[in-house]
Amino acid sequence: MKKFVIALSLAAVSVVSCEPPMPPSDEEMIRHFNTHEAAFNKVYEIIADCTEGSFHYPPFSSDDIIIPDSIGQESELPDESSEEQDTPVYGLLKPERILLDSLLAEIGCGLVLVDRQERETADSVKLNLVMPYYSHGIVDAGTSKSFVYDPGLRSRRNIRITEHGDMNEIYRRTYNDTTLYKPVKEGWYIKLDHSR
Repeated sequence: MKKFVIALSLAAVSVVSCEPPMPPSDEEMIRHFNTHEAAFNKVYEIIADCTEGSFHYPPFSSDDIIIPDSIGQESELPDESSEEQDTPVYGLLKPERILLDSLLAEIGCGLVLVDRQERETADSVKLNLVMPYYSHGIVDAGTSKSFVYDPGLRSRRNIRITEHGDMNEIYRRTYNDTTLYKPVKEGWYIKLDHSR
């Protein structure tokens, strides 16, 4: 009888472990944002003040970084071991990269995707950030939740923003490919992407 109970327990554990992990609830993510709000705002500030172009940080490899030299030709990223020379990466100097690494670790996001678009007016730039916080599955089939900074999100077409209910429950009810946003604070959202 004891062996039967142990076997049944192991079977139950194996069945439970086959279930995909539960994404954090919207409430958990909003609480996390509020706890680390200063760090999220500092990430935005560093990206807005010190970077150039659209990119992902940290780079996946040094091969992904192309740095134009003074005459506009492309050169490779120099060896980081050189303490005397610090070549900016996407406009970020070494102290800014160290601070950004520390902030991303604090907020639990491994990277930040930066989308910068120059506007028609000379000094106007549209800057959006996506910081993946949770991901399960593969590119074509999975679920992810991210923190997003996009002050113009509400004015874009075909964007689904929900103020009520947990996004996890919404996509589970519809069981379709789903992209939803939920506001957190001015310009900040949590985003759920689910694809089957």
